[in-house]
Amino acid sequence: MNIGKLKLGNTPRIAAVILDGEDKKAIAAAKRDGADLLELRIDCFKRQDTDYIRKIIKDVRTEKLPVIATIRSEAESGRRNLKDAERLRIFKAIMPLVDAVDIELSSKKILKDVIKEAHRFKKRAIVSYHDFRNTPAEGQLNAIIKNSRNAGGDIVKIATFAKDKRDIIRLATLTASHGNIIIIAMGRLGIVSRLFFPMLGSLLTYCSVTKSSAPGQIRLKTTAKLLKEFRER
Repeated sequence: MNIGKLKLGNTPRIAAVILDGEDKKAIAAAKRDGADLLELRIDCFKRQDTDYIRKIIKDVRTEKLPVIATIRSEAESGRRNLKDAERLRIFKAIMPLVDAVDIELSSKKILKDVIKEAHRFKKRAIVSYHDFRNTPAEGQLNAIIKNSRNAGGDIVKIATFAKDKRDIIRLATLTASHGNIIIIAMGRLGIVSRLFFPMLGSLLTYCSVTKSSAPGQIRLKTTAKLLKEFRER
């Protein structure tokens, strides 16, 4: 599995989350501190008009890192109340410029259209699911994976809140049991998942460069250092 020219699966890969596309220092720091690719959280950008967003992406591409475009829905932590039609319009406008897009399984009105557009341009479609309060039971988690794949997702991303070690074990087992998957446990207990789930097969771990975009997210520099040490042992 590749995103752009970056091969996923054999080596733990780090996605640096960029909340402000104008923050050139943060983007340069992401590359310097060990990011393998960038996730642009377009819903956090100062503006959402397509000319502005396209210019930001073109500027970011000069860093030569693959780009995932995410326009998170308000229901799953999006920073702006963007209507589905507006999100779809933005996705279509930027699709030729990025390497992958992230669209929520819950965004039923635009899910298939976003995936179809991604595949039309030979881009990867990440279908994501977030639960900021709980970790669902095993049966529900497997159903989420099945539904995401049936929708056409190339990669399934699941991020849930871990209340206790049983949640961590359940998510770790899920990670080791499926291919082309990203699994993250959020919250204080979930910090371990951001370092060790990639060793079990989770394709990406997400890190903050400036502000955290999810509970338990670790700084990029720290994650890159620790993963390098684990790989070398």
